[in-house]
Amino acid sequence: MIKKNEIEYIKNELEKIKKFFTVQKYDVVIEKTKKLLKKDKYQLVFYNYIGLSYKQLNKLDEATKIFKQALKIFPQSESLLGNIGSVLRLSDKLYEAEEYFERSLKINPNNVSTLVNYGNLKRDQNKIEEAIEIYEKARSLDKNIEILLINLASTYQVIGKFDKSEEILKDLSERFPNNTLSDKLFSNFHKYETNDDHQDKMLEKIKNPNINNENLMTLSFALAKSYADQKNYKKSAEYFTLGNETKYKMFLNYNFNKIERERFETIKNLFVDIDLEKFNENNDANLIFVVGLPRSGTTLTHQIISSHSKVYGAGELPILNNFFSPKIFDDNFLTFFKNPKIRSGYIKEISYEVLKYFKEYNENLIILDKSPLNFEWIGFIKLLFPSAKIVHCTRNLKDTALSIYKNVFDGSSLPWSYNQSELVKFINLYQDLMRFWDHKLPNQIYNCNYENLVSNPNDEIPNLIKFLNLNWEENCLDHTKNDTVIKTVSISQARKPIYKNSINLNNEFTKYLDFLKKL
Repeated sequence: MIKKNEIEYIKNELEKIKKFFTVQKYDVVIEKTKKLLKKDKYQLVFYNYIGLSYKQLNKLDEATKIFKQALKIFPQSESLLGNIGSVLRLSDKLYEAEEYFERSLKINPNNVSTLVNYGNLKRDQNKIEEAIEIYEKARSLDKNIEILLINLASTYQVIGKFDKSEEILKDLSERFPNNTLSDKLFSNFHKYETNDDHQDKMLEKIKNPNINNENLMTLSFALAKSYADQKNYKKSAEYFTLGNETKYKMFLNYNFNKIERERFETIKNLFVDIDLEKFNENNDANLIFVVGLPRSGTTLTHQIISSHSKVYGAGELPILNNFFSPKIFDDNFLTFFKNPKIRSGYIKEISYEVLKYFKEYNENLIILDKSPLNFEWIGFIKLLFPSAKIVHCTRNLKDTALSIYKNVFDGSSLPWSYNQSELVKFINLYQDLMRFWDHKLPNQIYNCNYENLVSNPNDEIPNLIKFLNLNWEENCLDHTKNDTVIKTVSISQARKPIYKNSINLNNEFTKYLDFLKKL
């Protein structure tokens, strides 16, 4: 039994822990809460603080472990079940995550937090109508959840329902007038004319002397887009630069050479002596990978290919990056691939494991993954899935670099894209690695040039479909009828007919953005 003075001590410590969690000192939270857990293992809040801190630190296995440990003591805790589901979702264990969300909602069908996270899962699974239904239910229970309104508005955009998104964003702005994500989401599809009211509102917001970096960055990108619409390229470039520089400051421990350059060198060193052309046996992995730099035409190519009846357009899947990125500097992992005697068995093992993740999206059709940076993993793709088709999207490098610089990407991804010098360096690394893959895999990678595709679709699209060994379907010539989910920054453009007005757009910005001259 806990003594009275210990109860007071735990209460005081818990208050401190709450404050540490609020200021994002998660390591401190874990350390202090583990000490309390030794004094009293029957306090659910301790497990939640530890697990949620591990989650924020992206230590997902540790988070899952502590939550499941707590579940043995609190098997009917709806919040605990929801937290486990949330962590499993981030770990790409979507089926297992769904089971925990459903268990949580069976206990309490109106748990709004679980509903929001369950909606996020459905969105990940590309089950967008189900996601919207779940979000709307959560909204009917509580209309004042900021992140719910953001998720709902962005999800309506994913399926091209911009009128519904605008309705939600208006509600979001009224309830949370200081929210800036509503401005950025609205700017995605709004066409700004001269003397635009929304632009004026954003200019007032950005003047706030107490604005934090996150909001400054978000507004800067939205304002830059508004000025680009108005063809005020000088002002647009100023705000793009401000937004990028502000965003880059958020990556406190990022080191380009340590993270990017060393990874590319490690990949090349691993595959330099592996004859990839020997790995050509057929397997049942019906996969297509569309790769290249971000903003190089991968979304348009994805929409064209996924218009085919035998192809399921899964969008940008994190599967390969989540699997290989943590392992690429692991000596034990690399040894397996370098040693021919053990490589074959290991390849079969991980091929089966990785393929399971792809089949969670669709078991019957060819899965199309358009994560651009999968170009880094082309060697692994050919080892694991020799029959997979690879389409490499290319585009005028200056247009590509400008388009990368004009956009904010999800979460903490692509830190190099927010620094002009590192953006140029990354493009150079990309070019070098693609030359390496083309040399290792002659005639096995289809180069799909954006300018050719939009200028001559009637010839280029049939050539592309032929390379994929698909029978010709007229649907592929009109991707606008394709209702495949679009979750990328191309969310509004990709539903339009093929257009050419983005070709050589860099000419309008080169005098204001010096880094474009280096490409």
